[in-house]
Amino acid sequence: MRSLPRLARAAVAGGFIALLAACAVPVPIPAPQGAEESRSLSRVGRFALRVEELGGKQNAVQGSFAWRDDGSRLALDLVSPLGATLARVEAGPGEAVLRESNGKETRAGDPDELVGIVLGSDIPVSGLRDWLRGRVAPQSPATVAQRDEQGRPLVFDQAGWHVTARQYDALGPTRLQMARNEAGQEVDLRLVINP
Repeated sequence: MRSLPRLARAAVAGGFIALLAACAVPVPIPAPQGAEESRSLSRVGRFALRVEELGGKQNAVQGSFAWRDDGSRLALDLVSPLGATLARVEAGPGEAVLRESNGKETRAGDPDELVGIVLGSDIPVSGLRDWLRGRVAPQSPATVAQRDEQGRPLVFDQAGWHVTARQYDALGPTRLQMARNEAGQEVDLRLVINP
């Protein structure tokens, strides 16, 4: 009869773990009113960012994200592995704002500049707007090394980043890896999109 309490404890623990896992996935960000749905892109998934400095010092962060882009306005929520909201980035023409969970706000002229201020490392937010759609960004030259049968880029270099896009669905790649090595700093950002 002692095995029944163990089973009950295991079931409760399993339920608690499942609840935590469910909390760790951010909810898709709804489109702003009046947004043109054909230009909108909403993606939810997981991210892992690793930065290695000259001398071997490493910083890493991972969690979940929710991305909503209607072509002119962008919203990005970053969530810790346990489900706590870390920050929200909102960007529109001429302004980008990072709102941290503690209420602190940081402002910049665009999302790339904002991320550079906050992280001290460039992350290609403007490039991501296109890369998440499975295309190279029109603003800067790109070298495409490999395309799939439908002509979508799989491996390319753009704006100092080496990008690998895999496992496309109807909206774009569901696996995206971006790597950069500049001034002795290696940056590796990986995104996995939820189905």
